[in-house]
Amino acid sequence: MTKMPKALMVAAISLAAAAMFSSCSGEDTRNPGVTEAPGRAAAAEPAEAAAPAAEAKQAEDRLFWKPPEGWVGDVMPFNDNGQIHLFYLQDWRDGAPGFHPWHLASTANLTDYSYAGESIPFGEEHEQDLALGTGSVIKAGDTYHAYYTGHNWKFPQEGKPKEAVMHAVSKDLKTWTKAEEDTFYAPAGYEKDDFRDPYVLFNEEQGEYWMLVSARKEGTGGVIAVLASKDLSKWEVREPLSVEASSSFFMLECPDVFRMNGKWVLVFSEFSDKKATHYRVSDTLNGPWEKLDKDVFDGRAFYAGKTGSLGERRFLFGWVPTRQLEKDYMKWDWAGNMVAHEMTLGKDGRLGVKVPDEVDRLLSKKAELGAARQLGSVTGNGDETVLDGEAGVGGIIFGQMPQMAKITGTVRFDKKVSYSGLVAGVGEEPEKAYGIQIEPAKDRIRYDVANGETLPSIEPDVQVPIDFEPGVDYKFTIVIENDVAVFYIGDSALTTRIYKMPEQAWGWYSRGGKTTLSKLELFVPAP
Repeated sequence: MTKMPKALMVAAISLAAAAMFSSCSGEDTRNPGVTEAPGRAAAAEPAEAAAPAAEAKQAEDRLFWKPPEGWVGDVMPFNDNGQIHLFYLQDWRDGAPGFHPWHLASTANLTDYSYAGESIPFGEEHEQDLALGTGSVIKAGDTYHAYYTGHNWKFPQEGKPKEAVMHAVSKDLKTWTKAEEDTFYAPAGYEKDDFRDPYVLFNEEQGEYWMLVSARKEGTGGVIAVLASKDLSKWEVREPLSVEASSSFFMLECPDVFRMNGKWVLVFSEFSDKKATHYRVSDTLNGPWEKLDKDVFDGRAFYAGKTGSLGERRFLFGWVPTRQLEKDYMKWDWAGNMVAHEMTLGKDGRLGVKVPDEVDRLLSKKAELGAARQLGSVTGNGDETVLDGEAGVGGIIFGQMPQMAKITGTVRFDKKVSYSGLVAGVGEEPEKAYGIQIEPAKDRIRYDVANGETLPSIEPDVQVPIDFEPGVDYKFTIVIENDVAVFYIGDSALTTRIYKMPEQAWGWYSRGGKTTLSKLELFVPAP
């Protein structure tokens, strides 16, 4: 809501970035722009009609959208008339006392967006909504209702609550009128300064509207508070949701609820140094909300995930942060570009994510991989390339990475592989490039960054848990636009930002054992 104001890993050196500042968090961020604390060796020849990859420049920010000026914070999707209206917290980074007005972008296909600018402005210094925070939109009759967090970082010094739930109404989604008389604060038993991210839905079983609020019970931890209303104006307190395996979370931010395959799904974001979007499932809105084996979709560089739909298809929208000074070795900023995953349902009932179909179709023109050079032992036969890292590192480097691209293929590891993965921003010193790294023995995919110095290995900056087995083929897709990359594998995603990536050489590497790449292909936008 309001926020908390490097490397091919050949030698396993890393510099982890500082904690990302969560959009939903209630910390003061008066100056958001400044961190205060928070061909293969024997690869198949490309088709004759393949386009040179270097010609793949496109207009910016079509896949990972951002406004012409400023950055995207928490996204609040609302479905209406065949479109997803994406209200979001606009991050100007201008150092002003007030910040994060609601802005609006809309799409019907996730590759073309219309931008409407400001929807709900922040208030004056003496008002509760000096800063706006995350919320939701619902339609009742012919009226749209927006519920949002009013955050005034000055109020605790005056003995007033820092956060409140506020209400605005509209007839057209464009002009909004604040209903200040409907403002309310954390009820008795809840922490007064941590009460935010209202999500409103109609509970058909109970015949009333429910509001889910990210809150903290006094003396305990984060909970999702529940309030009920018949008129969307006056709200009564109910028991908080029973959410399995959540007691260690300081806050369960940005709650979102929807139905999928006959189950209710609760999505929320973990406010901690790990920063992840989680989910739980239940047979009823009342819960209990059960944790499945794998309960995350992406890593810490995708935050505040909330959902919207086109027909029966559901998408998870979050944001990937920028870094200070636009340097890969600097700390994360707050806010950045919007990222959308299409949600999937596995046979085991677990949820996953994949490349949205529309993005997949757009990136459908095959392009040349470019001239390849080898690192260490590399062999191949037709569509397969084996990178042998048993004696160190085996790798292959291709041509320039297009500004907008999709990389697909299949990867397989033997049991000796320590790590393997994509390397981007490759110059004359590959060891100083940047990589998305798969660690099969640790069942995870990770991205962390190094500055070329010898530093002790520490926990990765961005990581996602995935179960890997030796000798098993894993299909993957990597979507690239400018400096944003999303790596899809095993029904999960890892989103990150690599400033050194655009129009620089890229490749794949293996260390410790043999990695086999199959059917590696590069695609750019179709005409």
